[in-house]
Amino acid sequence: MKIKLSDIKPSPRAIRKTWSEEGLDELAQSIKEHGVIVPIKVRPSNGKYELVYGHRRVKAMRRAGVQETDVIVEGVSDTKVLVEALIENVQREDMEPLDIAGTLFAIQEETGWSQTEMAKRGILPGRTISRYMALLRESSSVQNLVTRAEQGGVSTARIPKGKVTISHIDEVRESGLEEKYRTAVIRKAAKEGLTADQTRRVADSVGVAPSDQAKRKVLEWEYSPTLHDPERLRERAKTHGAHDAMYRERAPKADSDWRDVPEVKAVIDAIREIHREFLPTWQKSGVKMSPEAKRFIARLVHNLAKDLEVWATRLEG
Repeated sequence: MKIKLSDIKPSPRAIRKTWSEEGLDELAQSIKEHGVIVPIKVRPSNGKYELVYGHRRVKAMRRAGVQETDVIVEGVSDTKVLVEALIENVQREDMEPLDIAGTLFAIQEETGWSQTEMAKRGILPGRTISRYMALLRESSSVQNLVTRAEQGGVSTARIPKGKVTISHIDEVRESGLEEKYRTAVIRKAAKEGLTADQTRRVADSVGVAPSDQAKRKVLEWEYSPTLHDPERLRERAKTHGAHDAMYRERAPKADSDWRDVPEVKAVIDAIREIHREFLPTWQKSGVKMSPEAKRFIARLVHNLAKDLEVWATRLEG
């Protein structure tokens, strides 16, 4: 059935609160070239039609100059409008996490269904419902950082700069940090563009740091798999406790001055040569190694790291 766009009005309870102008322009161009592939759904309302789902497509159609479109017409209840709109949007994987969480909460408030009951009714899997609704317990500053991943999994997700995904939130929450440190880790992840796996390493490192000062220092460090190694920090805490020199404040000017001392410069140059020249070559050649050779070299590297750690401790002493 075709109806005029002018006869379609938005739902007063539209579940999408955020829109990408760039995405709307792309969709409008696609509609100009190929038409609307998936029809929208409406329900009769006072001689016109109210959208059940397809708000974004209607916006794009109007932007493309479309006058009428194919629709699915069905008289559905308010609750069913929420459920169908949520499922339709989530299946297309273009809905923001906080919008999903808000809609799940609205469904729960309207129906009294528990998360388990919503899962049994096929709205979303139980684990997924729990993850999204947990977002509503986060502070507004954290909620504003959360967006959907454009592609890839936990370790490879591509996200806009200054944002994190729900997987980042999950990892930090599961680390068991208190709220002020959870928020700080999430902000760090957004600022530095960390993956969820890297964010978990930072959270675990903060968790094992032996004092508030140490925790703040761990958060200040730019992410490094060496610095943000929770096992390493845990072992150092056993030996040095809260007085570990690694967490002491250093004067940047003094550090800068020391770089020009000949014996220090020699060490820095040697480390840089290994890091910039040799390490990339070794890493590339390692792809062709047998599993046994890789494990053997890994042991050598771990031993070297331990020797460097001992040297660093002696220097600090």
